[in-house]
Amino acid sequence: MPHPRWKSRLAIALTTALTASVAAVATSASPAAAAQTIGYPTFTGPAIPAAPVGYTTGNMMQTIYNAESGGTDFWIDRLLARSGGSDPADADGAILMTRGRALFMKTYDPSVLGFAGHVAYWESISDANAYSIAASPGTFTEQTSQRLQTPSYAKSVFNSGSVSITQQKFITNNNVAVTNLSITNNGSASTTLTLRATSPYATSGSGSELTGSTGVKNSLTTLTTRLTGDGFAVSSGGLNRSITIAAGATATAKVVMGFIASEIPESSTEYTAYAGYSNATAFATHVRAYNKWWADNIPFFDSPEPALTKNYYYRWWLMRFNNLDANIPGQTYQFPTSVEGALGYNNAIALTQPMHIDDLKYLRTPLYAYGDWLSVGQVSKNGRFVDNPGDPENWSNSYTQYIAEAAWKSYQIHGGQPAIAANLAKYAEGDVKGQLATYDSNNNKLIEYDWGALTGNDADAVSFNWRAGKMDRGESAYQYSGARAAAQAYAAVGNTAKANEMNTLADQIGAAIVNVLWNPSHNLFENRMASDGAFNPWKEINIYYPFAVGAVPNTTQYKQALRLFDDPAQYPIFPFYTANQADKAASGTGSNNFSTINSTVQFRLLSSALRNYPTTYLTNDWYKKLLYWNAWAQYVGGNTAYPDANEFWANWNGSSITYRSWIHHNILGSSNWTVIEDVAGLRPRNDAKVELSPINIGWDHFTVNNLRYRNADLTIVWDDPADGVTRYPGVPQGYSIFINGTRVATVGSLVPFTWDPATGTVTTTGSVTYSQAYSGLQAPTDVVQTDSRVLDILAKAGVDTSTPALTNLASGATVSASYTGSGTSTGGAVDGFPTNEPYWGAGGSPNSQDWYEVNFGQARTFNEVRLYFKDSRPASATYRPPSSYDIQYYNGSAWVSVGSQAKNPSAPRGNYNLVTFPAVSAQRVRVLATNASGAKTGLTEVKIYNRGGTQPRR
Repeated sequence: MPHPRWKSRLAIALTTALTASVAAVATSASPAAAAQTIGYPTFTGPAIPAAPVGYTTGNMMQTIYNAESGGTDFWIDRLLARSGGSDPADADGAILMTRGRALFMKTYDPSVLGFAGHVAYWESISDANAYSIAASPGTFTEQTSQRLQTPSYAKSVFNSGSVSITQQKFITNNNVAVTNLSITNNGSASTTLTLRATSPYATSGSGSELTGSTGVKNSLTTLTTRLTGDGFAVSSGGLNRSITIAAGATATAKVVMGFIASEIPESSTEYTAYAGYSNATAFATHVRAYNKWWADNIPFFDSPEPALTKNYYYRWWLMRFNNLDANIPGQTYQFPTSVEGALGYNNAIALTQPMHIDDLKYLRTPLYAYGDWLSVGQVSKNGRFVDNPGDPENWSNSYTQYIAEAAWKSYQIHGGQPAIAANLAKYAEGDVKGQLATYDSNNNKLIEYDWGALTGNDADAVSFNWRAGKMDRGESAYQYSGARAAAQAYAAVGNTAKANEMNTLADQIGAAIVNVLWNPSHNLFENRMASDGAFNPWKEINIYYPFAVGAVPNTTQYKQALRLFDDPAQYPIFPFYTANQADKAASGTGSNNFSTINSTVQFRLLSSALRNYPTTYLTNDWYKKLLYWNAWAQYVGGNTAYPDANEFWANWNGSSITYRSWIHHNILGSSNWTVIEDVAGLRPRNDAKVELSPINIGWDHFTVNNLRYRNADLTIVWDDPADGVTRYPGVPQGYSIFINGTRVATVGSLVPFTWDPATGTVTTTGSVTYSQAYSGLQAPTDVVQTDSRVLDILAKAGVDTSTPALTNLASGATVSASYTGSGTSTGGAVDGFPTNEPYWGAGGSPNSQDWYEVNFGQARTFNEVRLYFKDSRPASATYRPPSSYDIQYYNGSAWVSVGSQAKNPSAPRGNYNLVTFPAVSAQRVRVLATNASGAKTGLTEVKIYNRGGTQPRR
């Protein structure tokens, strides 16, 4: 964010006259004196591996995978491989690239066989090894020059005398850490070697397995740990194996450790499978599965610039490496969510979630993009968006986020049952109204604040050093875009009244931005002191957020504010700073770091300004330079062999970055959406049409292949007809759209166009060389999501994806409980959404059992109950899922248990629990819960349905 070295706020010693003078220079209404002069960066490094197959308008990633699927050497592993020990960032040594859904190495010691360092399950468990392997006799030393790191596995060599051990290690998707050893005796006589594997997390057992149990940070879940090895036997708290190797021979060994969570049953299955595999089978099974994920999920991208193309794939690896898919039951990490970043703060921080969603929405499954915004919506108490409570140490809130806007765009790309949009609308409305309720103390529809940390720019936010006190802020733009997103989502589900309400609120925020923040004396938007209305002349790029979201009228008057981007002394293309540099110099305070979070918001500004606010100040060349420098900064010294997206950088000396932060491979910010939405031009829409609006940066060719677009595969190809060179054999030249591999439209030049699949009509200023209709392309609300994992996370967020939608019988019913704890209400469990608050809870109850009743007012038939149990960890131990529960109905004289209850999961679990049974007809139904030891039962939601198919029992 950059968040490195906090500095105490300095008292401003500048005189009023000096401040006014500097402000006048920084905000002069005349055109900037110096146009942007920076050129393009130079990339160095070895040749970047090209795709191993010829181009197809079908699924390129699948074609690449198919060509290599019989072996164990895969293109993306080669593309992102790091060899030897010469990495200037040491990111090929101290960082292990392979990871599972939740298991990874927070720190890593490559000099030790096994998984030495600090093993993490969502976060470091206790700063200890997962397991280590010792070989004796002899002293085995790693040969760093033979080290190889790839996304799916690591390889290293250890020597002692005439014995050499080659190690392959990897972590499977479901959190199993595997070490393959090949031991070669290069001597002239046989030798016997003893291997000993030990883990602080598995210390007891018999036979060939050690077991244990461990919690994780903040006690969010409990893991069963299992450690085994081929031919190993338990001995003194470790696993031992003696191997005799003939002269010139090679022997193999394998050690496997599972970090098994009951909520991920595949973790147990996978441990057993890998324990039984041979070394070769274990390795092949893993690397094929790991690399198939790329084929299943990412769009292929090709451009004339290999360094930018590689950066695109590196960023996808970053998104995967910094994604947590732990399915921890309760109200923390039950949804797949990106974290910022796994090797640093490692929490789902609201500030950067929309940046992640902007990229994640272009994975071929909505699982990850939807997971991010469902997670935020579910943990934000039906109000303003906050950080995930699973790790409350980091930040805890932010108004400088556009989660609702990004979430709506993800829905425009993937679509799904309208109930998905209903959740999104509810979350977005809660965020916008919650932010205003919290920060808009003067009720003018703009947020005010007086502390830089919440902007997400910390000490880089110069405006907070001009004068003490709250100020109306330009970040209010994100309440504007959030309200627009809420309105569109409500409209998608037919709630016209709510859509109108949120559009009206957006209009009010937009009017306030113009009426309050526009300073006509400077022809600039400026933050404004709430106490006396004084305009604050010290600026960050944040004050331009209204342009990024389209909240500013497209007039010559307001576009004058963009003139500062024509001057590197104000806003340079690179480094991409937060603060206006003239104002920064005037302030003499804070840090001046730069990061991809800043390039991200600059991309957003240009993406909007070049299309909606055309001026001479911001040009396509500006955008292109930003694109190139953004990639360059993520290569150490511009060397494409060493991609490393640090959290931030500092000390740019005009030719090199002389300080890179200690957090490596951080997913702060985003940029893959830029080549898809801006270079290739795809614009998310609410209807079934496909719209392209490219920012022409002079590339003579590019393709984005096999985007998943509302249950169809979309490919975009540009091959400039003017140069006479065909770059994609078999593909006509021009600017084309392909649906499911079939060409449906081509325009002869790189200009905006919209294609209507119903008629084949192309609307453009260019020359249409081909078009056709194509049946079946859907609008977002016409899509039916059917993937089991996607349906699972939607159900956990209370989304009913049944088609047609079921009626929730609990909605509008009368509810009561045996006991209602302080701060809770019975109505909180039937508000329609299982957000962490409001809820009903029996905290403080003297009872061993508590009940929650739903009274329909008349007999209803039902055969399904969905219970969302409260789990208050890590904040408190008050609420835990009950030890058991029973669904009962009142038969007119007594409460009786519903027969044949099928419970999933079988034991009560935090958040979502599904109970089905033969249909019952009754007026009153309740859940009777036996409280867990030391805790009480709570419900964030109860939903009751009649799914049909069985006759009711009375």
